[in-house]
Amino acid sequence: MTDVEPDALATLMAFYEAETQYLASNGEDFSPIAKTLDSECVIRQPASLPYGGIWRGHAGFEAWMKVFGQQWSSLDVIAPTFYTIGENIFSRSHIHAVAKRSGVAVDWPLLQHFVIRSGKILELNPFYWDTALVVRALAA
Repeated sequence: MTDVEPDALATLMAFYEAETQYLASNGEDFSPIAKTLDSECVIRQPASLPYGGIWRGHAGFEAWMKVFGQQWSSLDVIAPTFYTIGENIFSRSHIHAVAKRSGVAVDWPLLQHFVIRSGKILELNPFYWDTALVVRALAA
């Protein structure tokens, strides 16, 4: 086991706060989020989702957030639990979301794997319990 990345959980909490600010600004100011991300950050989303693929760097992450935001009118992360191992943080939570186009509400468990290095998020890898459920809600 590796040593715990100093303040890894604080970095993740700063990211969540910045994400909330970004969404409240209707995507006007990405800079608070950018401050929490490594310049070479990578987010990997399942290819079956409308916002699927591999998104790289600050520009890629911002582009992903815009596409993701176009799909959901609301998204709540419920009861997150965090497990930290070295530079890795695993977040287990439950998601309640409403699809913007269809108004369909969906719930699913979610596990996310973050890699935090030098106080910045280097990787974000979400693992959805049921991507077919999400695709159906977004396509309805």
